[in-house]
Amino acid sequence: MANRIPLIVDRDDQNKLKELPIGDNLDLTGSGIVGAGNITATGLTIGGISYNPFSGSYNDLTDKPSVAATTSDLPEGTNQYFTNERVDDRVNTILREGTGIDIVYDDLNGTITITNTGTSSGGSGGLAPATNFDGLANNQIIKYSTTGGTDGGAAWINGSINYSEVVGTPSLATVATTGSYNNLTNKPTLVDDISDLADVDTISNPPSTGQVLKWDGTKWAPADDITSGGGGLDADTLDGFDGSYYLDYNNFSNKPTLFDTQFSSLTGTPTTLSGYGITDAISINQSYTQNGSITINDDNGILIGGSSTNKVTLAVSGGNVVLQTLVNEQDFEIKVKPISGTVTALKVDTGPGRIGIYNINPGRTLDVSGDVGATEYFGSGANLTGITLDKVTTEGSETSNSVSFGNVTPFATNTYSLGASNNKYQNIYANNYYGSGLNLTDIPFSGITGVSIDYTGSTITNKPSIPANTSDLTNDSGFLTAITGQDIGNLQNVDITSVQNGHVLKYNSTSGNWENGVGGSSVGNFTLNASVISTDDSSLITIVQPVTMQSDLTVDGNLTAQKFTADSFESSGVGTPQIDSASSIELIAQDQVKITNSPLRLASFTSTERDALTPGNGDMIYNTTTNKFQGYANGGWVNLH
Repeated sequence: MANRIPLIVDRDDQNKLKELPIGDNLDLTGSGIVGAGNITATGLTIGGISYNPFSGSYNDLTDKPSVAATTSDLPEGTNQYFTNERVDDRVNTILREGTGIDIVYDDLNGTITITNTGTSSGGSGGLAPATNFDGLANNQIIKYSTTGGTDGGAAWINGSINYSEVVGTPSLATVATTGSYNNLTNKPTLVDDISDLADVDTISNPPSTGQVLKWDGTKWAPADDITSGGGGLDADTLDGFDGSYYLDYNNFSNKPTLFDTQFSSLTGTPTTLSGYGITDAISINQSYTQNGSITINDDNGILIGGSSTNKVTLAVSGGNVVLQTLVNEQDFEIKVKPISGTVTALKVDTGPGRIGIYNINPGRTLDVSGDVGATEYFGSGANLTGITLDKVTTEGSETSNSVSFGNVTPFATNTYSLGASNNKYQNIYANNYYGSGLNLTDIPFSGITGVSIDYTGSTITNKPSIPANTSDLTNDSGFLTAITGQDIGNLQNVDITSVQNGHVLKYNSTSGNWENGVGGSSVGNFTLNASVISTDDSSLITIVQPVTMQSDLTVDGNLTAQKFTADSFESSGVGTPQIDSASSIELIAQDQVKITNSPLRLASFTSTERDALTPGNGDMIYNTTTNKFQGYANGGWVNLH
């Protein structure tokens, strides 16, 4: 499975589907390997017996005999090896001093010195007349030669003693002079072929291509390789069982105790990243790029800065998120990047305790370079200085509280207005009014109170005719006469019972009467009370036309829809959200359906429950009977691992 990692179910982590970590074991409890053509492994242990593939090389054999590589590796028999010391000792033994000849053997230096101490047959005193010492060298001797003289005659000459010149020499074996292994006697039988080994038999059963040597109880003999290479075994001849039997792990005996997948159960675990095979782990002096989110499960957070003059932390303290500098008098900046360049958006000058917004040199506790907008301002306003009237813009209106001023004087005379024609004050209270009154327009007569007006005077024009009695009025249709002291409850279509403060009249279509009831607006069966929309008869509310919600929608009960469209779906409540359907649920996407940040858990069925399903090709389940992932393919259930 080169360049691929098998998937496993991690039972210790909510049965999540994971890749098998490198170096971990594949738990096949209750399962087996079926239909494998070749299984490649560095070692194989079955029933506690280790099976290792044989390379076919003599060097890979164990318990190999010691094979002599040189004569030094051979034991001596009756024929001893040639050595310089043994020759020197033998020559010293066979040399004999004669008259006038003295022989000295230096065993330490390996030399023999022959000295003439008397007269020779040629005369008295000194050396013989015939000598030839040509090319004298260290460790040479003087020996007699019948042809060594300068004239070709007899003479004493310098030189070395050849072995052939030594008399009385022992009879040496040929190997002593040749040094050839071939000249040895009693040579051991060497291994020229693997069949020459005593515990290997490739003769009775000649091997074929791909076979290996296996121990049959008495010897190593050719057999099929079940781990790698070769033609493999005949699956139908293993103890008379077919592959479905011997590849079933449950049929094994002496099964080992499997790893429980707990890291704490391991021994000899590494203590460094490199021990896990991570040799490119980042160091404190390296840059690091993370493609994805980083979660720090520690309130101490993140420390930034490698020197004592430059450090800042991002942490959690007292339930608050704290961004804190750790160096005395260290300023703090937040920079942003507009279209070009970099701008300091926030500057905290720690020394004087000042904050600048788009101002790197704040001169006040809060120094803003630009506009300041706020929905409310709280303070006495005593120190609001340097603000001119032309800089005060009308961004909103005072709607809930009164504003008290002293004298209010316009910036310029006959220029500004108090209120506007489309935005008027409700009431104006004053003890005195000063003005010509020429522009007092659109004031109804009924709105003038507290003013004594002489109606009969000449100042009021276009006075209407005011009837003095009913006879001066013209009767319209439905004119009522002589109705005095009547109660609304006396009307024939009004039914008032146990009236209370706040009651209103509501029309009851069943009785056809107006009846008193709890205050609030009502449309048909709708009731509106304290921002709650309901019905007075608990009937369903049906909205026919589309509805647009410009804020959040909270549904405490079930939400039923023919089609649900949303940019995203997020569950933040307590409990596990659930999607139920009376039929199939289809996920349709333009490109692909992704599941991120969490595993996908398949439905679990026993084999009996699985067989009761009506599956279709492509269905997947988790079989709790066999503890396997299964898929329905080509009309049948198959194991996914």
